[in-house]
Amino acid sequence: MIDFLTQNGIPQYATLWILMLPIAATVVVVSRQIIGIKGFGITMPVLFGFSFASTGLEMGIMIMLIVLLSGYLIRSLLNNVRLLYLPKTALVITGAAVTALAVSPLLPYSKEFQFPLAAFALVIFVLSLEQFYAFLSERGLKKTTAVTIETLALSIIVFLITTWELLQGLVIDHPILTILAVVATNLFLGKWTGLRLSEYIRFKDVIFK
Repeated sequence: MIDFLTQNGIPQYATLWILMLPIAATVVVVSRQIIGIKGFGITMPVLFGFSFASTGLEMGIMIMLIVLLSGYLIRSLLNNVRLLYLPKTALVITGAAVTALAVSPLLPYSKEFQFPLAAFALVIFVLSLEQFYAFLSERGLKKTTAVTIETLALSIIVFLITTWELLQGLVIDHPILTILAVVATNLFLGKWTGLRLSEYIRFKDVIFK
């Protein structure tokens, strides 16, 4: 399978990243279903994790925080301006993108931020602002901060999984086996009815009474 794709113009690293995607999504599902880490769905932790893999973990976290904080400040400034939701969101995205791009060369790990691949990571961080602020409007700052921290934790787990050389070798050598394992895991999780680890901890006094 890998040889066929490579012979037809698909680079091996591209095949590897695509095959790592369902593994990353499954890791997020396990974290949510079994452990109880919430985060912003499946998409954002996976995208952030892959972004960290392209920028370097330290640089990626810094850029993500800069984007979120600058977007929050710009949104706060625009709260007193009477604008429709979509144009206001576009202005927030514009301001956050320009801010992150401007400060990137000044950060301690700027050498790890290499274009053009890392540029897509920056785009992902900036575009995540819409979902972030939609959640903020519905749930408030305290809840949004907690979920953001959980999303960051999931993203770091995805980063560690996708950059694990042993797993990468397994995926390249046995792609079909990898896909079957992912399918089997999700079929099992789809029938999961037990409590999450976080719920055992939260309700331990009742459960183990």
